[in-house]
Amino acid sequence: MTCCSVSVSLESFQSASSRWETLVASSDQATVFDLPSWQETWWEHFGEGRQDKILSVNSDEGSLDLLAPLMQEDGVVSFLGGTDLVDYHDFVCLGDPPQACLDAVLHELSADSGVRKLIFESVVECSPTLEKLPSLARILGWEVSVEKEDVSPRLELPEDWDAYLASLRKKDRHELRRKIRRLEAAGEIGHVELSSPEDVETAISDFFTLHRQSTPDKQEFMTPARERFFRDVSARLANSGMTRLNFLELDGKRVAVSLSFVVGTVRYLYNSGYDPALGRLAVGLLNHAFTIRRSIEQGHTVFDFMRGNESYKYHLGGVDRDVFRIVATR
Repeated sequence: MTCCSVSVSLESFQSASSRWETLVASSDQATVFDLPSWQETWWEHFGEGRQDKILSVNSDEGSLDLLAPLMQEDGVVSFLGGTDLVDYHDFVCLGDPPQACLDAVLHELSADSGVRKLIFESVVECSPTLEKLPSLARILGWEVSVEKEDVSPRLELPEDWDAYLASLRKKDRHELRRKIRRLEAAGEIGHVELSSPEDVETAISDFFTLHRQSTPDKQEFMTPARERFFRDVSARLANSGMTRLNFLELDGKRVAVSLSFVVGTVRYLYNSGYDPALGRLAVGLLNHAFTIRRSIEQGHTVFDFMRGNESYKYHLGGVDRDVFRIVATR
């Protein structure tokens, strides 16, 4: 795709929605966080006091070549969505964003005298934005810094469970098998995956119960406002067939849960919880392991643990990708 002569338009969720959906569906780099339904849900819950700044870059032929889902607050422009609820941000386009398209967005932002800072967070190490945008911004007179923000482990999935086990480090493979045997000895095991809108709506309260029980940090994180967002975004994506709730059951009782979203062949592990009274049985980790097995059976190619360096991600084979923040000031 070329982008030699382009124009930039200010859009709304309504005006951009159908073309945005098409762009995401055609992109092999888009994540669950790039979906307009995700972005609009976040905006409905947390957009108050901010100005949405959704920019489309269109070719002379009228095609949408790049979409920039941005917001502005107190002279600062950033990607739409906070890092507490959005793990990845980027511009939405097919393949590498053409330099002319990024340049057009930067010119548009530079022309606004009320914009004094650009903060582009949660950009993964493989993103062309990380390579192209800083130099383009410097040409326009911005002072630019790039810093590592976090890590985001992910797992390339093999064709079957045995191959997955073989891919783990010897100690991790031994420990996983030992934990499974110990859980099997503790009672009758069930592993359930729910995805229909009706099932997700019914079971989401059990997710919140187990999530809040897990740790004091998770209890503090899950405020009423975030709970409302979780409920809405899970329901919206369930209507599109993307939401997954996975429960580990022991003797018929739900003891661990994960909430994930499937886009294409990638499963994004969004959040999870477990009963701390059964921590000795590693029910949280095993629920993730059984969910990985389901993903393999369903033909997924990637299990994305997403941001954070929690140890269980590495015990289950996760490999880090760095996530960066680009800051430009003038």
